Amino acid sequence: MYKTITKIILSAAILALATVSYAQSDTLALEEILVTAKSPLNLTKSNIAGRVIQVENPHDGGAMFINQAGFGVEKRGNYGMEPVLRGFKYSQLNVLIDGGVHSTNACPNRMDPTIAQIAPEEIEKIEVIKGPYSVRFGPSLGGIINIVNRKPDRSIDQKVAGSLEAGYQSNGGNLYSNLFVQSVLKKFDFSLNAGYKDYGNYESGSGQEIASSFSRFGYALKMGYQFTQSQRLQLNWRQSMAKDVLYAGLPMDADKDNSSILSMDYAYTNISPLLKSFKIKAYGSYVDHEMSNTLRPAYKAVHAVSPVTAQVFGGRTEFGLQTASNNLLYAGIDYKHIGKDGGRDRLVFKNTCTGMEFDPPKYFYDKTWQDSNHDDLGLFLENKRDINENLVWTLGLRSDYISYSINDPDAGFLEQYNNDIQPEDRFDISATTSITWFLPKGYNLFVAAARSSRSPELTELFINHLSVGMDAYEYIGNPELKSEVNYQIDARIEKNIKGLTIFTDVFYSYVQDYITAAVDTTIPRIYNACMDPKFTKQFRNVDEVFLTGFEAGFDWKFAENWHYNLSASYTYGQNVSWDEPLAEITPLTFQTALAYHAELFNAEIHGRIVDEQDRVAASFNESRTPGFAVFDFYADYKAFGVLDIMFSVRNIFDKNYVEHLSRAYKGMDIQSLYFEPGRSFNIGLKYSF
Repeated sequence: MYKTITKIILSAAILALATVSYAQSDTLALEEILVTAKSPLNLTKSNIAGRVIQVENPHDGGAMFINQAGFGVEKRGNYGMEPVLRGFKYSQLNVLIDGGVHSTNACPNRMDPTIAQIAPEEIEKIEVIKGPYSVRFGPSLGGIINIVNRKPDRSIDQKVAGSLEAGYQSNGGNLYSNLFVQSVLKKFDFSLNAGYKDYGNYESGSGQEIASSFSRFGYALKMGYQFTQSQRLQLNWRQSMAKDVLYAGLPMDADKDNSSILSMDYAYTNISPLLKSFKIKAYGSYVDHEMSNTLRPAYKAVHAVSPVTAQVFGGRTEFGLQTASNNLLYAGIDYKHIGKDGGRDRLVFKNTCTGMEFDPPKYFYDKTWQDSNHDDLGLFLENKRDINENLVWTLGLRSDYISYSINDPDAGFLEQYNNDIQPEDRFDISATTSITWFLPKGYNLFVAAARSSRSPELTELFINHLSVGMDAYEYIGNPELKSEVNYQIDARIEKNIKGLTIFTDVFYSYVQDYITAAVDTTIPRIYNACMDPKFTKQFRNVDEVFLTGFEAGFDWKFAENWHYNLSASYTYGQNVSWDEPLAEITPLTFQTALAYHAELFNAEIHGRIVDEQDRVAASFNESRTPGFAVFDFYADYKAFGVLDIMFSVRNIFDKNYVEHLSRAYKGMDIQSLYFEPGRSFNIGLKYSF
């Protein structure tokens, strides 16, 4: 594995050095993608600060989004959750690590999404662009999520600093710990973040035990060399190792999920009056994943183990040109390679259709990924022009050349498509423009429009008769898929009064060639052929769908140290071609919080009120879900200047509820909805040195 990682990063570095084009930002912040001055991005971004992450103490990367307006969270287990933004999910969202590093899932059922490979304790903040309104960081159909991890703080006047944290959560008997240490010298700096979690099965509000246990160890190393104030080189290495992960919403569990990510950054700013910045990034990631059905009832008849791998390597270069005193042009090139391989080993002891037993058992190997690859070479231009001090205009254009390969096809997959399984190469074009207007009397207006494209991912093209959806069907890929195209507009208005900020953001998205799956009665089910459903779902393009909705709310500082905020978000998704709602859309959600913030003590009561979801897709056998209201309490106190004491109560009223995006139980002794945790008392200590 280490040899593979080394080859990946060297290849990416050579590629990036050979394709120098244009740089990133007019600051030396390596990981950030959003600037802090007046910018069109200010009114579309939705930052999650590190302080919020520490107070809420989410146990999983995806869980960080549950209290954010416009987001839902798809849950298959208590580990590996994924954010859903305005109905967009998976590769429809461009998920970045540190401003341009990519990883991907090896598991066809997405037990191991990118965001699960980062521990929340590592994260400094999360930057979100709602909508496809930047072209600089890769194709983005519905939005960008940038995970900015902790790095050495050179503003601290001490050579060694850090923190040690540990805590306990009552529901599940969960233990967690984390260590952060940094050393900053004149030119060189170093940081280490390492953490361990051991989580048990939790109980729902009704007392039902939910299969959800896991353990995880991970660490991240960052080493930097500051040549000058405006020139820096940084090397990052991280590993995540999870094991014994139970997934109540999937037919298998994860025996192990190991990921390794290596990246290199070089940034040089204020090079000349014309050349404001140059930035280069190279990276490689490798995921080694294994799942099995050992703890499932089906294990009595079939022993199934599925070892699979995924690798990503690539790089990006970018120049920033100050073409005029009020105009900044970004231009560059990026490249990403994704490769997936592995399958499923089955020892069949009993034919579940006929009842016939086999002694010795029969062995079968099922090709899952068929050694498939995806390559994307992109060119981009993005221009920011300050028309005057209160009016900013951005314009972006991006072109992606995309190719695929499949090196070890299954005989049945070849037969299904008459030996024609090679997708055509394609050029995808994306463009965006936006205006931000800072108006008198505290009003701000943002209007944006974009055309964005997303090429099919490897699951949609090449998956081979596996149950990867929310229903019980086997799914088969379709090499003839077209790229999705999204035409989206956003309009956001803010009003700032003394201590009060009010906002409304309305969006409309029209998507052509939307990729989903439909039953094909000419393709029979292969595994357990006697069981229902008898046929297979094939990925297809849908001519027309649309999504529309809003986020609205206010934040009020109504007295010294007191804050109150309220927000509402809603997405309406419709499959026009099939005349039915889009599947897996988060219902109307309200977020509300009353908080007290002081120098040494903070406390907050947070509530989330979610409406029922009765707009469901019949073609996916999607279930309606009832509404609910759940409330949490968070508090922290700094003692002796170095010790943070954190206390929280999750689900104060022990509500028994289910999220609409959570998968139902599959392959368990009990078949039911996947209920969320009941009440939990949590205590944590953090010592800083």
